Amino acid sequence: MYAMAALQWLAGAVALAVLALAVPRLPWHKLQGDPEAQRVLGMATMALVLLRVFNTHGLAGVQLNFTGAMVAVLMFGPAFALWALAVASLVAWPFGYAWLGPGPDFLATAAVPVALGWAWSRFCERRLPPNLFLYVLVQGFLGGALAIAASNLGKYLAAAWLELPGAGFYLLATPLMMFGEAFLTGGAMALIVVYRPHWCSTFDDARYLRPR
Repeated sequence: MYAMAALQWLAGAVALAVLALAVPRLPWHKLQGDPEAQRVLGMATMALVLLRVFNTHGLAGVQLNFTGAMVAVLMFGPAFALWALAVASLVAWPFGYAWLGPGPDFLATAAVPVALGWAWSRFCERRLPPNLFLYVLVQGFLGGALAIAASNLGKYLAAAWLELPGAGFYLLATPLMMFGEAFLTGGAMALIVVYRPHWCSTFDDARYLRPR
């Protein structure tokens, strides 16, 4: 119990620090005077909250859920993604869907996958040719798979350190969840870049659509 309480307090402090560091990097200018952008951010945040409904809370105390972190990163950038996912963790907390509490849940389902997702997106932009198919496949599908894998690995390490029952389920479920998160992310990004590319902050028409 002491280790659990210590983890929750430490994770809460780290989560607040991460969110505070993200505040100066929030691109508010993209929302000012743009009702559509404001609605898209609000609807996306609601969708991230609804993803928590698909949760294995009753399976041996193990909590597995898709995060949507890579979609949030590609659409809004890392700062807005962190805050949108923080809302999801906070809303999930009273209903028992926040993994080990709001602080640990935020770190596992937001901070870790967002950090990995943003690093992966930057890497792809530097190393891959500006191709629409590669954007959806590599940044969307593969990026989503890597993000959920990082999230589940973080949960496994913490659960194993705390000697929680069912810790191994986080690793066992990861391959299937990687496929599910990849399909979710890649499918969402394919629809967005085709029908509403201006919703996606990391997608540049001049880079991906106009021939050189």
